[in-house]
Amino acid sequence: METIITLYHAFINMDIATLSNPNVLWTLYGMLFVVILLENGVLPAAFLPGDSLLFLTGVLISLDVFHFGLINFILISGAALGTWLGYVQGLWLGNTKLVKGWMEHVPEKYHKKSEVLFHKYGLQALFIGRFIAFVRTLLPMMAGISGLHSRKFHIYNWISATLWIFLIVTLGYLFGLSPVFNKYEKQIMSLLMLIPVFLLVLGLIFSLWLAFKRWLAKKKQS
Repeated sequence: METIITLYHAFINMDIATLSNPNVLWTLYGMLFVVILLENGVLPAAFLPGDSLLFLTGVLISLDVFHFGLINFILISGAALGTWLGYVQGLWLGNTKLVKGWMEHVPEKYHKKSEVLFHKYGLQALFIGRFIAFVRTLLPMMAGISGLHSRKFHIYNWISATLWIFLIVTLGYLFGLSPVFNKYEKQIMSLLMLIPVFLLVLGLIFSLWLAFKRWLAKKKQS
């Protein structure tokens, strides 16, 4: 708990030296791994700010907080394992009340996007869906429910996870090396650190609102 508090203060104060400290760095690696895993594999966690965290991670690489190869490996593993987790849920628990309830957790427009992508492209939809929030969490579950071949799914899963993570992290890294970032580093870092927090709070409020609406609808029916 003390380490997490230290990380929080380091982010707020943009204390790069503390973030680079090996004593807290591995906790930060672990937290990012868990966030990406959950965002890709557990529907109630689909509101987590995956894309903005990846971009921020790339910027932090440019500031020598993370090692480029290691953080990419950790995040790719988290994304791929999360997607596999979603696939397993669909394969084994697709008809349970738990998973059906989770499916209702996601707004209808993302259901439609996922269905169109999945029925049009099959597993290739994973490449497109990776870059769409909520859709990347829904697609693996839909693949599991449909009973698609496991080996083929794993191939598409790992390749799409690698492309998604590597592309956004690299964009963040290159932005961190740009003259614009160097000129306005403090202001930009403040904004980049606020965006994931804002999206997290917004997503949580939206999820609670959807849950309340479902509860209200069920109460009216009964």
